[in-house]
Amino acid sequence: MIISSLRSFSLLYLFAAMVATSALAQPPTPAVAAPATARMVASERQDFATYPLIVDRIAQRGGINGNISATRTVEGALTRITYELADNAQIDEAATEYAQRLGRAGFDIVYECEASDCGPTFVRASPGYRLDAERFRTSDDNQRYLAARKADSGGDIYVGVQIAAGRTGVAVQVDTLRVKPREIGAISVNAAQMANDLDTQGRVALYGIFFNTDSTEVKPESRPTLSEIAKLMAERPSLKLLVVGHTDSRGTFDYNIDLSQRRAEAVVGALATRYGVQRNRLKPWGVGYAVPRASNNSDVGKSQNRRVELVVW
Repeated sequence: MIISSLRSFSLLYLFAAMVATSALAQPPTPAVAAPATARMVASERQDFATYPLIVDRIAQRGGINGNISATRTVEGALTRITYELADNAQIDEAATEYAQRLGRAGFDIVYECEASDCGPTFVRASPGYRLDAERFRTSDDNQRYLAARKADSGGDIYVGVQIAAGRTGVAVQVDTLRVKPREIGAISVNAAQMANDLDTQGRVALYGIFFNTDSTEVKPESRPTLSEIAKLMAERPSLKLLVVGHTDSRGTFDYNIDLSQRRAEAVVGALATRYGVQRNRLKPWGVGYAVPRASNNSDVGKSQNRRVELVVW
Protein backbone atom coordinates (compact mmCIF):
# COMPACT_ATOMS: atom_id res chain seq x y z
CA MET A 1 0.00 0.00 0.00
CA ILE A 2 2.75 2.43 1.01
CA ILE A 3 4.85 1.52 -2.07
CA SER A 4 1.82 1.94 -4.31
CA SER A 5 1.05 5.36 -2.78
CA LEU A 6 4.67 6.46 -3.20
CA ARG A 7 4.63 5.31 -6.82
CA SER A 8 1.41 7.24 -7.48
CA PHE A 9 2.85 10.32 -5.80
CA SER A 10 6.04 10.05 -7.86
CA LEU A 11 4.10 9.78 -11.10
CA LEU A 12 1.91 12.74 -10.13
CA TYR A 13 4.99 14.81 -9.24
CA LEU A 14 6.69 13.86 -12.52
CA PHE A 15 3.59 14.82 -14.51
CA ALA A 16 3.32 18.18 -12.74
CA ALA A 17 6.99 18.87 -13.39
CA MET A 18 6.59 18.02 -17.08
CA VAL A 19 3.61 20.37 -17.36
CA ALA A 20 5.53 23.17 -15.62
CA THR A 21 8.56 22.65 -17.82
CA SER A 22 6.40 22.66 -20.93
CA ALA A 23 4.76 25.92 -19.84
CA LEU A 24 8.12 27.54 -19.19
CA ALA A 25 9.39 26.40 -22.56
CA GLN A 26 6.56 28.04 -24.49
CA PRO A 27 8.04 30.52 -26.99
CA PRO A 28 6.95 34.16 -26.80
CA THR A 29 3.98 35.07 -28.95
CA PRO A 30 4.43 37.95 -31.42
CA ALA A 31 1.55 40.25 -32.36
CA VAL A 32 1.78 39.05 -35.96
CA ALA A 33 2.37 35.46 -37.04
CA ALA A 34 5.49 34.59 -39.02
CA PRO A 35 5.37 32.95 -42.47
CA ALA A 36 5.00 29.17 -42.41
CA THR A 37 8.56 28.67 -43.65
CA ALA A 38 10.09 30.88 -40.93
CA ARG A 39 12.38 29.32 -38.32
CA MET A 40 12.77 30.99 -34.93
CA VAL A 41 16.46 31.37 -34.07
CA ALA A 42 16.31 33.65 -31.02
CA SER A 43 13.77 35.20 -28.68
CA GLU A 44 13.56 37.21 -25.51
CA ARG A 45 10.80 38.64 -23.38
CA GLN A 46 10.83 41.52 -20.88
CA ASP A 47 7.94 42.36 -18.58
CA PHE A 48 8.81 46.04 -18.81
CA ALA A 49 11.07 47.87 -21.23
CA THR A 50 11.56 51.28 -22.79
CA TYR A 51 11.72 50.83 -26.54
CA PRO A 52 12.68 53.28 -29.34
CA LEU A 53 10.38 52.47 -32.26
CA ILE A 54 11.78 53.85 -35.54
CA VAL A 55 9.11 55.96 -37.24
CA ASP A 56 11.15 58.11 -39.62
CA ARG A 57 14.25 58.13 -41.82
CA ILE A 58 17.54 57.44 -40.04
CA ALA A 59 20.01 59.95 -41.42
CA GLN A 60 22.34 60.89 -38.54
CA ARG A 61 25.30 59.04 -37.08
CA GLY A 62 25.23 57.73 -33.53
CA GLY A 63 22.68 54.94 -33.80
CA ILE A 64 19.40 55.41 -31.93
CA ASN A 65 20.79 58.12 -29.64
CA GLY A 66 21.84 60.15 -32.67
CA ASN A 67 18.41 59.79 -34.31
CA ILE A 68 16.06 60.29 -31.40
CA SER A 69 13.80 62.63 -33.38
CA ALA A 70 13.14 59.72 -35.79
CA THR A 71 11.82 57.42 -33.04
CA ARG A 72 8.74 57.07 -30.89
CA THR A 73 9.54 56.04 -27.33
CA VAL A 74 7.10 53.44 -26.02
CA GLU A 75 7.20 51.39 -22.85
CA GLY A 76 5.61 48.17 -21.70
CA ALA A 77 5.97 44.41 -22.13
CA LEU A 78 8.48 43.67 -24.89
CA THR A 79 8.82 40.53 -27.02
CA ARG A 80 11.71 40.23 -29.50
CA ILE A 81 11.90 37.32 -31.95
CA THR A 82 14.47 36.68 -34.68
CA TYR A 83 13.53 34.42 -37.60
CA GLU A 84 15.28 32.91 -40.60
CA LEU A 85 13.19 32.52 -43.73
CA ALA A 86 13.44 29.83 -46.39
CA ASP A 87 16.48 29.91 -48.68
CA ASN A 88 14.40 31.07 -51.64
CA ALA A 89 12.65 33.87 -49.71
CA GLN A 90 12.49 37.32 -51.32
CA ILE A 91 12.60 40.36 -49.02
CA ASP A 92 10.01 42.34 -51.00
CA GLU A 93 7.54 39.47 -50.85
CA ALA A 94 8.25 38.99 -47.14
CA ALA A 95 7.69 42.71 -46.44
CA THR A 96 4.41 42.68 -48.37
CA GLU A 97 3.24 39.58 -46.52
CA TYR A 98 4.02 41.12 -43.12
CA ALA A 99 2.18 44.33 -44.04
CA GLN A 100 -0.87 42.30 -45.11
CA ARG A 101 -0.79 40.17 -41.96
CA LEU A 102 -0.58 43.29 -39.77
CA GLY A 103 -3.49 44.86 -41.67
CA ARG A 104 -5.64 41.79 -41.17
CA ALA A 105 -4.79 41.84 -37.46
CA GLY A 106 -6.08 45.42 -37.13
CA PHE A 107 -2.77 47.31 -37.20
CA ASP A 108 -2.16 50.63 -38.89
CA ILE A 109 1.22 51.13 -40.58
CA VAL A 110 2.85 54.24 -39.09
CA TYR A 111 6.08 54.03 -41.09
CA GLU A 112 7.62 51.83 -43.75
CA CYS A 113 10.72 52.10 -45.87
CA GLU A 114 12.98 50.13 -48.16
CA ALA A 115 16.63 50.28 -49.20
CA SER A 116 18.15 53.78 -49.17
CA ASP A 117 14.78 55.35 -48.28
CA CYS A 118 15.33 54.06 -44.72
CA GLY A 119 18.28 56.44 -44.45
CA PRO A 120 22.07 56.27 -44.86
CA THR A 121 22.65 55.22 -41.24
CA PHE A 122 19.60 52.98 -40.81
CA VAL A 123 21.43 49.66 -40.49
CA ARG A 124 23.34 50.46 -37.29
CA ALA A 125 20.24 51.91 -35.64
CA SER A 126 17.94 49.10 -36.78
CA PRO A 127 16.34 46.72 -34.24
CA GLY A 128 17.86 43.59 -35.78
CA TYR A 129 21.39 44.99 -35.86
CA ARG A 130 21.13 46.14 -32.23
CA LEU A 131 20.32 42.56 -31.26
CA ASP A 132 22.32 40.47 -33.77
CA ALA A 133 24.76 42.60 -35.76
CA GLU A 134 26.21 39.74 -37.80
CA ARG A 135 22.85 38.53 -39.06
CA PHE A 136 21.51 41.99 -39.98
CA ARG A 137 24.72 43.63 -41.22
CA THR A 138 24.10 44.08 -44.94
CA SER A 139 23.82 46.81 -47.58
CA ASP A 140 21.00 49.34 -47.61
CA ASP A 141 19.52 47.74 -50.74
CA ASN A 142 18.87 44.55 -48.78
CA GLN A 143 16.86 46.15 -45.96
CA ARG A 144 13.11 46.52 -45.47
CA TYR A 145 11.37 47.94 -42.41
CA LEU A 146 7.88 48.74 -41.18
CA ALA A 147 6.37 49.96 -37.92
CA ALA A 148 2.73 49.51 -36.96
CA ARG A 149 0.34 50.40 -34.16
CA LYS A 150 -2.92 48.87 -32.97
CA ALA A 151 -5.23 50.60 -30.49
CA ASP A 152 -6.30 48.22 -27.75
CA SER A 153 -8.42 48.70 -24.63
CA GLY A 154 -5.72 47.04 -22.55
CA GLY A 155 -2.97 49.27 -23.92
CA ASP A 156 -1.77 50.03 -27.45
CA ILE A 157 0.39 47.48 -29.27
CA TYR A 158 3.39 48.50 -31.37
CA VAL A 159 5.30 46.29 -33.79
CA GLY A 160 8.60 46.87 -35.56
CA VAL A 161 9.55 44.47 -38.37
CA GLN A 162 12.96 44.48 -40.05
CA ILE A 163 13.80 42.17 -42.96
CA ALA A 164 17.38 41.83 -44.15
CA ALA A 165 18.98 39.67 -46.83
CA GLY A 166 22.55 38.96 -45.79
CA ARG A 167 25.25 36.34 -45.97
CA THR A 168 23.34 33.99 -43.68
CA GLY A 169 20.10 34.27 -45.68
CA VAL A 170 16.95 36.31 -45.12
CA ALA A 171 16.47 37.28 -41.48
CA VAL A 172 13.46 38.91 -39.85
CA GLN A 173 13.36 40.78 -36.55
CA VAL A 174 9.90 41.21 -35.05
CA ASP A 175 9.66 43.37 -31.93
CA THR A 176 6.27 43.62 -30.19
CA LEU A 177 5.63 46.06 -27.37
CA ARG A 178 2.37 46.02 -25.46
CA VAL A 179 1.99 49.33 -23.66
CA LYS A 180 1.23 49.13 -19.96
CA PRO A 181 -0.51 51.90 -18.03
CA ARG A 182 1.97 54.11 -16.22
CA GLU A 183 2.00 54.89 -12.49
CA ILE A 184 -1.01 56.69 -11.05
CA GLY A 185 -0.60 60.38 -11.73
CA ALA A 186 2.06 59.78 -14.41
CA ILE A 187 0.89 61.14 -17.72
CA SER A 188 2.73 60.17 -20.88
CA VAL A 189 3.20 63.23 -23.09
CA ASN A 190 4.88 62.93 -26.47
CA ALA A 191 6.88 65.58 -28.31
CA ALA A 192 3.92 66.65 -30.45
CA GLN A 193 1.71 67.19 -27.40
CA MET A 194 4.50 69.15 -25.68
CA ALA A 195 4.88 71.35 -28.74
CA ASN A 196 1.14 72.02 -28.87
CA ASP A 197 0.97 73.01 -25.17
CA LEU A 198 4.01 75.25 -25.51
CA ASP A 199 2.50 76.96 -28.57
CA THR A 200 -0.93 77.46 -27.01
CA GLN A 201 -0.14 77.90 -23.30
CA GLY A 202 3.55 78.72 -23.16
CA ARG A 203 4.21 75.80 -20.79
CA VAL A 204 3.65 72.07 -20.38
CA ALA A 205 3.37 70.13 -17.11
CA LEU A 206 5.13 66.75 -17.02
CA TYR A 207 4.39 63.94 -14.59
CA GLY A 208 6.63 61.36 -16.19
CA ILE A 209 9.89 62.45 -14.53
CA PHE A 210 10.41 60.50 -11.33
CA PHE A 211 12.50 60.96 -8.18
CA ASN A 212 12.60 59.07 -4.92
CA THR A 213 11.42 61.00 -1.86
CA ASP A 214 13.92 63.76 -0.96
CA SER A 215 16.22 62.62 -3.79
CA THR A 216 17.51 64.47 -6.85
CA GLU A 217 18.49 61.34 -8.80
CA VAL A 218 16.39 61.00 -11.95
CA LYS A 219 14.92 57.48 -11.95
CA PRO A 220 15.19 55.16 -15.00
CA GLU A 221 11.39 55.24 -15.39
CA SER A 222 11.83 58.86 -16.56
CA ARG A 223 13.52 57.86 -19.82
CA PRO A 224 10.39 57.92 -22.04
CA THR A 225 9.59 61.50 -21.05
CA LEU A 226 13.22 62.62 -21.30
CA SER A 227 13.40 61.07 -24.75
CA GLU A 228 10.34 63.00 -25.89
CA ILE A 229 11.80 66.27 -24.55
CA ALA A 230 15.01 65.59 -26.47
CA LYS A 231 12.98 64.81 -29.59
CA LEU A 232 11.13 68.11 -29.20
CA MET A 233 14.41 70.01 -28.90
CA ALA A 234 15.78 68.25 -31.99
CA GLU A 235 12.68 69.11 -34.00
CA ARG A 236 12.79 72.77 -32.91
CA PRO A 237 16.46 73.80 -32.94
CA SER A 238 15.72 77.41 -31.91
CA LEU A 239 13.61 76.46 -28.89
CA LYS A 240 14.85 77.41 -25.42
CA LEU A 241 13.14 76.16 -22.27
CA LEU A 242 12.99 76.82 -18.57
CA VAL A 243 12.98 73.49 -16.74
CA VAL A 244 10.98 74.29 -13.61
CA GLY A 245 10.92 71.99 -10.59
CA HIS A 246 7.77 71.89 -8.42
CA THR A 247 7.16 70.11 -5.11
CA ASP A 248 4.30 69.55 -2.70
CA SER A 249 4.23 71.36 0.65
CA ARG A 250 5.86 68.71 2.84
CA GLY A 251 8.93 70.23 4.52
CA THR A 252 9.94 73.87 4.91
CA PHE A 253 9.69 76.43 2.17
CA ASP A 254 13.46 76.92 1.90
CA TYR A 255 14.03 73.16 1.81
CA ASN A 256 11.59 72.70 -1.08
CA ILE A 257 13.02 75.63 -3.03
CA ASP A 258 16.46 74.01 -2.79
CA LEU A 259 15.15 70.52 -3.60
CA SER A 260 13.18 71.68 -6.64
CA GLN A 261 16.17 73.64 -7.94
CA ARG A 262 18.49 70.65 -7.64
CA ARG A 263 15.91 68.39 -9.30
CA ALA A 264 15.56 70.83 -12.19
CA GLU A 265 19.35 70.86 -12.53
CA ALA A 266 19.37 67.05 -12.54
CA VAL A 267 16.84 66.97 -15.40
CA VAL A 268 18.91 69.44 -17.41
CA GLY A 269 22.02 67.36 -16.69
CA ALA A 270 20.31 64.16 -17.87
CA LEU A 271 19.09 65.78 -21.08
CA ALA A 272 22.55 67.19 -21.81
CA THR A 273 24.67 64.15 -20.96
CA ARG A 274 22.40 61.29 -22.04
CA TYR A 275 20.47 62.84 -24.92
CA GLY A 276 22.82 65.45 -26.33
CA VAL A 277 20.63 68.53 -25.73
CA GLN A 278 22.70 71.72 -25.53
CA ARG A 279 22.79 73.06 -21.98
CA ASN A 280 22.57 76.68 -23.14
CA ARG A 281 19.07 75.95 -24.43
CA LEU A 282 17.85 74.86 -20.97
CA LYS A 283 17.65 76.88 -17.76
CA PRO A 284 16.85 75.02 -14.50
CA TRP A 285 14.68 76.81 -11.97
CA GLY A 286 13.12 75.65 -8.72
CA VAL A 287 9.97 77.16 -7.22
CA GLY A 288 9.20 74.62 -4.48
CA TYR A 289 5.49 74.73 -3.68
CA ALA A 290 5.04 78.38 -4.64
CA VAL A 291 2.96 77.60 -7.75
CA PRO A 292 0.55 74.75 -6.87
CA ARG A 293 -1.94 73.31 -9.33
CA ALA A 294 -4.15 71.90 -6.57
CA SER A 295 -4.58 72.01 -2.80
CA ASN A 296 -1.82 70.37 -0.78
CA ASN A 297 -4.41 69.26 1.79
CA SER A 298 -4.93 65.90 0.05
CA ASP A 299 -2.70 63.18 -1.38
CA VAL A 300 -4.31 63.69 -4.78
CA GLY A 301 -3.51 67.39 -4.67
CA LYS A 302 0.05 66.73 -3.57
CA SER A 303 0.55 64.32 -6.49
CA GLN A 304 -0.66 66.99 -8.93
CA ASN A 305 1.77 69.52 -7.47
CA ARG A 306 4.85 67.27 -7.77
CA ARG A 307 5.88 67.87 -11.35
CA VAL A 308 8.38 69.34 -13.78
CA GLU A 309 7.18 72.06 -16.13
CA LEU A 310 8.72 73.25 -19.36
CA VAL A 311 8.25 76.97 -20.03
CA VAL A 312 9.18 78.80 -23.21
CA TRP A 313 12.22 80.93 -22.49
